[in-house]
Amino acid sequence: MASPVGRAPAVISPEHHPPTKGTLIFSYTCVALTGVAIIVVLVIFCRTRVRRRAPVVAAGGVEGNPAERQQVGVDLEKLPEFAYTESARRIGGGGVEGEQCSVCLGTVQPGEKVRRLPLCKHLYHVECIDMWLASHTTCPLCRADVEPPEKNDDQAASAEEEQEQAPPV
Repeated sequence: MASPVGRAPAVISPEHHPPTKGTLIFSYTCVALTGVAIIVVLVIFCRTRVRRRAPVVAAGGVEGNPAERQQVGVDLEKLPEFAYTESARRIGGGGVEGEQCSVCLGTVQPGEKVRRLPLCKHLYHVECIDMWLASHTTCPLCRADVEPPEKNDDQAASAEEEQEQAPPV
């Protein structure tokens, strides 16, 4: 038979074969193994990155031998803890909704254990402020010293003399 005019005969190229089931399985296997390899490399990278960071020491814990230990934070025994109540809200000047812990930004609820810093009178959850004071000596909100500076006898005597000489206000 003669081919109709205007149509070219169908030419099948030997390079162009439709994909077989075997080549599809091989292709998907290669993609899957490449994906798994990328995930493994990322996991290994993240683990080594985390291990290079400085270790976190729990509140109150100090590493090293006892001769090298230094007191970094505040002596927590000097700061009393108490259960927050409605009367503490009125004393501290908290509003209707209560006071807010500046460390965790949570509202202090009645019955929760709290500490009030002696100089600035800021109020915090015990867990929050203890973690902060393990490595700092200041209030996290106003940066005032938590413990008043130690006065020696000469400074105490001069302070008493100034109070005696100052006229009443």
